[in-house]
Amino acid sequence: MDKALEYRFLHDLVAAPTLAELEPCMIDYLCGTFNAQTLTLMEYRANAQPDLLTTHIPNTALHQFFQRHYAQIGYMLDPFYIASQSGPPMMLHTLRQIAPDRFETSEYYARYYSATGLIDELGATLRIGPGRALHLSLGRDRALGRYRAQDARHFHLLAPVVMARLRTLVQSAPQMPKMSSAPDLIQRYRALPGCSGARALTQREAQIAALIVQGHSSRAAGLRLGISDQTIKVHRRNIYKKLHISSQNELFSLLVRGLVEA
Repeated sequence: MDKALEYRFLHDLVAAPTLAELEPCMIDYLCGTFNAQTLTLMEYRANAQPDLLTTHIPNTALHQFFQRHYAQIGYMLDPFYIASQSGPPMMLHTLRQIAPDRFETSEYYARYYSATGLIDELGATLRIGPGRALHLSLGRDRALGRYRAQDARHFHLLAPVVMARLRTLVQSAPQMPKMSSAPDLIQRYRALPGCSGARALTQREAQIAALIVQGHSSRAAGLRLGISDQTIKVHRRNIYKKLHISSQNELFSLLVRGLVEA
């Protein structure tokens, strides 16, 4: 770790009057220090698409993929977004620490996350108001592997200072018109096109459907909802029966189709 570079970055962090002026040195220092391929900063908002504030993804195809898919569906299944809605005011995690237990076998991982080429993220999430949180993510691809414990320790020391300054810059910037609100996963599963009457999911079934596509096992979903894994399995069978499907793949496809038709 180069202390001179870190002190210079901390100076720039404090001195920059706007996010736009801080952005180049933030990308240069954080990506260089943590050997990250991507850096994103966004504002999460409850039941609404996120505002992408900074997006550093040098790979053109990956950048286009992220821009096209993240705001439509990716954020709703992003473990960091999900945690931001109910977790503590400040969270510092690697992806492995925060992701559901079956995240890497989920349809979201297979169809979306693996397509990004990323294998790990360092994430800092800071709540800045009711239903609002800033999220900074540093992503690594498969070539570099997962973050080591010393990377996480360094990030945990530096990120609170960075996030506090980013909050000040974001909150002092002129307010831009917000995008329209969007229903969350549970609401989306309760309002699937063509699924009304006897085929409509109950609130509990929709909760379980959302947990399944996020990558939670029956045991993990049961722990989150305070019910047994056997009860989760019964609900899962009922969900599949109502929706005339037989797999998590089809459950995810119904969500995607519902977004397209919405």
